[in-house]
Amino acid sequence: GLLRCHSHPSSAAAAARPSLASRAAGTAFGGGGMAAIEQGGDGGRLSEAAPAPASEARAAAARRGPSGQALKGPVQRTTVLETPVVESENTLHTPSIELKNVRKVYNEIAEHWNHTRYKAWPRVDEFVQRLPPGSLVADLGCGNGKMIPAVTAARGFAVASDASEPLARIAAETFGASTFVADCLHTPLRSGIFDAALSIAVLHHLSTEPRRVRALSEAARLLRPGGELLVYCWSYEQDEEKSRSRHRFEGQDVLVPWKHRTPGVRKPKGTAAAAPEAPAAGAGEAAAAAGGDADWEAEPEVRQRYCHVYREGELVELLAQVPELEVVESWFDTGNWCAIARRRAD
Repeated sequence: GLLRCHSHPSSAAAAARPSLASRAAGTAFGGGGMAAIEQGGDGGRLSEAAPAPASEARAAAARRGPSGQALKGPVQRTTVLETPVVESENTLHTPSIELKNVRKVYNEIAEHWNHTRYKAWPRVDEFVQRLPPGSLVADLGCGNGKMIPAVTAARGFAVASDASEPLARIAAETFGASTFVADCLHTPLRSGIFDAALSIAVLHHLSTEPRRVRALSEAARLLRPGGELLVYCWSYEQDEEKSRSRHRFEGQDVLVPWKHRTPGVRKPKGTAAAAPEAPAAGAGEAAAAAGGDADWEAEPEVRQRYCHVYREGELVELLAQVPELEVVESWFDTGNWCAIARRRAD
């Protein structure tokens, strides 16, 4: 089930019920709960990106995502930001731009986002499948839990967490998994017991370099000697030659739009709006019954997600700042820079 972690040191341990399974319940959760999260300050300032050329829109039909799915629509443009300022020397202070344009946004779009993410990407699945049976895997920033089935199929056990309570709850309810709410920079898990850790599409939502290094250090803390960390983060390089995705970035710190539709609310018949319909399964059916055509919005509200996109070599340079880790492999995968790092022997 879903576990909510608070700042009191004993609360995380008290929340670790037998449903975590014998190994995880007995060993995974440590005594250190989440640190208090500070708030305040201003985010980066905005500047407008150039409009998308028509040629890019025509080329969109040939693009594929990391799972091989066809990507619909034209190239997605973003709003460029100035580099966000460091608001506090405390890396556990959550900057205002992350509070507003990451955490708040994902809490609001969780149900809709869940309908667009359905399975682990092939290279992530490959990493998980080669783990020994019985492996304990920390999924840090698990989102809707799409990696959990891959871990289960490999006869491993996933301990999954996310800073978004709605997404962590979706993961728990969808997969019957043990999930909890926690910041990936400071988790209430014991050191040195995990065989592997996953950080998939998480690191690009952290707005300063010290916070990115802290997140990698926290993942390293959880690993046993020889345990491995897999990291995926969005790449700045998104040209036609290098990436099949439909993202294009004019800078490294950007706001990426998300058009939020209510699941199950369909476009009325005869409406000329060209926007795609949202899925109508599960919770969407209830939404359709409650509102249906009457709730359709031709132009849905757009949320803006903060991202820092990584240039070639940047992820490896960050990992080099964590002395406990050694980079085993790095590569490019459909709009993402990726790396595997191994925990050094103590």
